[in-house]
Amino acid sequence: MKKIILVLGMVVSLVANAQEVAKDSIKKKPDMDFYIGVSFNANQSLNLNQKLRAGNLPEMRDVAPELTFGLNILGEKYSGDIEFGTSFLENKKGNNTLKYLGFNTRARFHYNLIHNPKVTFAGGLSLAYQTNRYDIYNNNNSTDLNLLDPALNSGHVNLDNRMLYAGPNVMLYLFKKSSFKIRINAGYELALTRGKYRSEYGSITNNIQENGNNRFVFGIAFL
Repeated sequence: MKKIILVLGMVVSLVANAQEVAKDSIKKKPDMDFYIGVSFNANQSLNLNQKLRAGNLPEMRDVAPELTFGLNILGEKYSGDIEFGTSFLENKKGNNTLKYLGFNTRARFHYNLIHNPKVTFAGGLSLAYQTNRYDIYNNNNSTDLNLLDPALNSGHVNLDNRMLYAGPNVMLYLFKKSSFKIRINAGYELALTRGKYRSEYGSITNNIQENGNNRFVFGIAFL
């Protein structure tokens, strides 16, 4: 009888321990949150600006704001996210206008250096793919619908390029227990591709490249 009681006690103890382990494993599942935010890409050495400046045309600003959204994953040791962003800028000078439209896809992977219920600080790597479109036109353009021959209509320049970036990044998670969680990130991205320019409407001569044109990134997101 004593042996039976001892065995039953051991079984109960094992079941209780298994339940505690199961609870711990449930707690350790990574948190997954959709987010929306804003990011700022700072680039002070855009080679295209040299050409625009030489032509007395409006230039790209050094800092481009970006509206972002994505999926964030925060685990016990590791964290990361997949992010999509879009940016739009317009700059005028004299009778000319520059319009810029950019689309960005970014993935980040981090190791959690500090991780507690209230705050997480992580560092790691960022990888981004960016498409850029530039339209430069004269504000006095007019189009005669009776004369739609492209050779008789000018005053518009279209350019686009694509860039691949990679670099170090850090993230800070705040107010993790509240319903208003905030994530702040900062990084430096190295331009890995040449980024030669193309046009939808014709060929380009005297082309330039944007390789080596690195950028700082700062963003804030609401999870």
